[in-house]
Amino acid sequence: MTDPASPAAPSDAPLQFERAEFTEPRAAPKCALCQRAITGTYFEANGQLLCPSCKDAVEASMTGGSKSGRFFRALAFGTGAAIAGAVLYFGVSALTGYNLGLIAIAVGWGVGAAVRKGSDGRGGRFYQVLAVLLTYLSVCGSLAPDVYEGFSSASDAEATDGAAPEEMPVVFRVIVSGILSLAAPVLVGMESPISLLIYGFALWEAWRRNTRAVLKIDGPFQLAPAGEAPAPESEGKAQEQSVG
Repeated sequence: MTDPASPAAPSDAPLQFERAEFTEPRAAPKCALCQRAITGTYFEANGQLLCPSCKDAVEASMTGGSKSGRFFRALAFGTGAAIAGAVLYFGVSALTGYNLGLIAIAVGWGVGAAVRKGSDGRGGRFYQVLAVLLTYLSVCGSLAPDVYEGFSSASDAEATDGAAPEEMPVVFRVIVSGILSLAAPVLVGMESPISLLIYGFALWEAWRRNTRAVLKIDGPFQLAPAGEAPAPESEGKAQEQSVG
């Protein structure tokens, strides 16, 4: 007979520490764009959940629009970034007295990002070439003042027949120096292979940032009720398209 004063016998049921049970319902997933809760049909675009309306908006933004408009925006944005990069590159070199080629990588990144923004994020071979060209011209522009100074000094030193150095038109010097500047990155790279490698990496960065965007949409899927595993609709579809 059990003594009533003795402590209660422990329960035979083991304690559960490995699994926690929550009484609060799980929060509904949200659309990656509008941040509204998804309660029914949804899609997956490049791994992101989208509601039907945002999915249609994404498709329209990546397939419609004016090609010429995108080109001029990419050209304008990229040119602005190239000019800013050239000024930054030359300014740092003038202040420090060193040709810091690593700045060229930042220029390539900035020009590439600007061109991609102008193309509405679509990218593609055409915009890759544009970004590389603008990056190269930006580097040339940053070296142009040094080329002008070197060309002017050489012209003054070789002046003959009593001609005064000032008689050479400044406009002529600027034009010739501009043409010579187009080869300046290559000439600098021949004297410094590290600089050539850095310039090449800058061009690659501009190229890489404008890789053609690919829009991959899976769905439609149907969000399962609470307590059930989500399952796609019977006619779920996946579509992948290159953005042009």
